[in-house]
Amino acid sequence: MQSRLLTSLAIAVCASASSLAQASSDDSCYPTWSILSEQLDPCSNLPFLSPGNDSSVNLRLLLANAGKLQLSPAALNKDDLAEGYGEVPFAHYRLLPVQGEIDDEVAKDGHTLGLNEMLASLGIKREPAEVAGDMLVDGEGSRCRSNNETTATDFIRELIKTPELSPAERAALANSRMQMLPACGWEPEQLTSLLPGEITSSTGKAFTTYLQAAADFYSGRFVDASKGFTLLADNPNEWLKDTALYMIGRTELNLAQEKAFEYGELRPDRVDLAAARRAESAFRNYVDNYPYGVYSNTATGLLRRVHWLTQDKDKLAADYEALLFRPGEDSTADEALMREADLKLITPNTTAIKSPMIAAVNDLMWMREGSSNKLTKASLMAQKDTFAEHPELFTYLQAAFALYVENNPASALQRLPDTIPAELNYLAFSQQMLRGLALEANQDSKNAQALWLKLMPQAKLPLQHEQLQLALAMSYERDEQLARVFAADSPIKAEKVRYILLGKAADADLLRQQVIQGASDTERNTALFVLLYKDLMRSQFGAFGEDLKQLPESPSAEKLGYSLGYVYDQGQALTLFRWHGDKAESGYVCPSIADTAATLQKDAKNPRGLNCMGEFILRNGLDRMPLDEARSADVLGGTAPGFAGQVFSRHSAYQTVIANTKVDHEDKAYALYRAINCYAPSGNNGCGGKAVEPSVRKVWFKQLKSGFADTPWGKSLQYYW
Repeated sequence: MQSRLLTSLAIAVCASASSLAQASSDDSCYPTWSILSEQLDPCSNLPFLSPGNDSSVNLRLLLANAGKLQLSPAALNKDDLAEGYGEVPFAHYRLLPVQGEIDDEVAKDGHTLGLNEMLASLGIKREPAEVAGDMLVDGEGSRCRSNNETTATDFIRELIKTPELSPAERAALANSRMQMLPACGWEPEQLTSLLPGEITSSTGKAFTTYLQAAADFYSGRFVDASKGFTLLADNPNEWLKDTALYMIGRTELNLAQEKAFEYGELRPDRVDLAAARRAESAFRNYVDNYPYGVYSNTATGLLRRVHWLTQDKDKLAADYEALLFRPGEDSTADEALMREADLKLITPNTTAIKSPMIAAVNDLMWMREGSSNKLTKASLMAQKDTFAEHPELFTYLQAAFALYVENNPASALQRLPDTIPAELNYLAFSQQMLRGLALEANQDSKNAQALWLKLMPQAKLPLQHEQLQLALAMSYERDEQLARVFAADSPIKAEKVRYILLGKAADADLLRQQVIQGASDTERNTALFVLLYKDLMRSQFGAFGEDLKQLPESPSAEKLGYSLGYVYDQGQALTLFRWHGDKAESGYVCPSIADTAATLQKDAKNPRGLNCMGEFILRNGLDRMPLDEARSADVLGGTAPGFAGQVFSRHSAYQTVIANTKVDHEDKAYALYRAINCYAPSGNNGCGGKAVEPSVRKVWFKQLKSGFADTPWGKSLQYYW
């Protein structure tokens, strides 16, 4: 739990702080059970294109729709369950590859094998030493990173393959390259001893020039390095030429960004734009002339960096879209590239761009309520040419705008297909989900429910069926047809959805039905627990007595934390209702909860009955029980609760006992003691009911210390809060 969200964000360690501004600040996630989300909630994503989704989720949905990605949600783990998740909604990190699918192991490249053997063939014995490029923290950016065994191996292999070099020149050049491995900066005078001195062939001198330029590059003397690599740009040795052309771009890039960062944050106004343009030209020249060159992929990646440094959003978007949505059945989106695109471009972007898939993700972001870059209808329609080859996506965005921004469901429906396609890819599914939401918003729950049911047989992609179950359950709940969720032929099988509705919305009759007909032992136990608990806590003591007859003498000890809504807590079991108060820690003896309820059924103001109800709540940690928490009207379980009446408050119960002038001495003393302790130690009421002012608590304290000093509670209490 403590690392999942931060781990997924840590991948973006080099991204700007503004890029992370929209991410959750907590390292835990908790679901919001809503299907119409107008605000960003990276912990509550839905499997259709939605403004409330994390931008990375919408990007993945578009990639999956294009066949460039298989959505494979990770199985719910113990942390997900502890945080209250079902399948939908889901935290954004559930779509990330599970550990092991990405090869994170830092292993030596296969082509570095044989380095020591090559050195031995040249008569060089390698001395143990650190490798400068390996001393950097994983993920840390530095020009020094490429000063490693891989690049040294490439250089020495080329020396051995070059017949124009004499054996002595090969050995001298190889020895110099190995001496460069442990460090990443040399003063010019140091290079005199580092570089080989007795090189006579033109080819040998060219390799020496390369070493000189590389040393200048690693030392941060980029102007000198660029001059050196430029001298090799037309060299007849293909390796030298290829590498030099690449390094010219890399050198200019480092020159461009040399002063561009402050505390790790990009400052675009500090970028050397002239050097950036030269870097772009060099990389473009390399990629165009050597599309299959050794450094082609790297040069393409560095072109993206140039476009990021210069904040050329259209070029950067085109870069990402060309790679992520590359034509061809065999092409799949790269995981690291998706993260990079989201953090370097999509999340911080505030201007319309001309790449349709990236633009679609941005448009959905800008539809969010409270967006600092609010999308207007005019700005959306101005993108018509951008989406010329993706008319369905553009129409979907217009429908989404009508529903989420204009709150005009009728307009949204006019832009959505009214027939269901044979196959539901993620765009088609998004269209149908939006259609159903518009019907619901248009107060047409009957047709919305019919749509959810028709879609279910065709919802075959991950998370689609679970999404429809949630939508149908919410519709039934709001349409006062909750019993249909639990009907024998109900398609709503999602456990967490059923648990929430049992705990928050079900009435006594439905709970009694599910005690018998529940889909599993846990559901039956949950239904009985909720029934007994709500009978008791809504002061329906007679009903509690009758319903308690269904509880076995030795009830199930299954902890029901997940089904009752506890977070990181195993919660209670049905054994709670076999509580015997005679073991109370305080010394105030109570009968069983069954007897206490029977007493209160006869006399709702019975002092010992009220105190013992308070004791039952206190000793079992029920003051802030999840079943008593009210839910927002727009989430699952947010309709009026199925049980009428106020939740029993022990604070109010103690007040009733205190106000009773005929109460037993011990009962009143204990009520005073407990009422005062409701405010310990923070001064806030932790016992439910309406709080009283400190002046009232002071009166209680004086009353306890004066009139009840002979009781253990009068003797022990030293403070009031």
